[in-house]
Amino acid sequence: MFVELYPHCTVIYSYPNSVRPPLPYVVLDFERIDQVGSFECIEDGILWQEKCKRIPFSAELVTESKTEHAAGVKKVGLSTAVDDLEQAAQFFDSQYAGDKMRAMNITVCANGSPEAIHNSAPGVERARCSFYVDFVQSTKEYAALAPADGEYSEDHASAASKTVADMKAGWFDEVEVEKKFEDE
Repeated sequence: MFVELYPHCTVIYSYPNSVRPPLPYVVLDFERIDQVGSFECIEDGILWQEKCKRIPFSAELVTESKTEHAAGVKKVGLSTAVDDLEQAAQFFDSQYAGDKMRAMNITVCANGSPEAIHNSAPGVERARCSFYVDFVQSTKEYAALAPADGEYSEDHASAASKTVADMKAGWFDEVEVEKKFEDE
């Protein structure tokens, strides 16, 4: 969605020692996934689990400085980086983005306001804003590995075991209690 929003920027994920593209660009830096809730139910003998998860992340917009130097005169233009990144916060709050996110089973929200990053390299402006993405991970069966749609596939060497993924939980449809007394 950032690629669509900023068509003249390269959008990259943050990795240690990653090469930065030419200006302008947006760096997305994702943190760890947090579980914020879970629900379980049994339907037609299948254990269904839904886990509500959140991934905090930051977006950093890096663009060319509006400051110009000519004939010994420094002309300082107004920075647009913060305003440009504020557009992302507004965009994710729009009906258009809401429709797109519903189709992907996610919600992206700004967590605060964009802030300028000072002391950037010469000729560069930066702004950063915190966001989070919420989503629901739906699984089925006892080990919570099988996707809600389709079957689990052990399709590469480091994948979890299909045998474990296909484990079934036991359950009772009805119970009969019988009193029994034993003589000592």
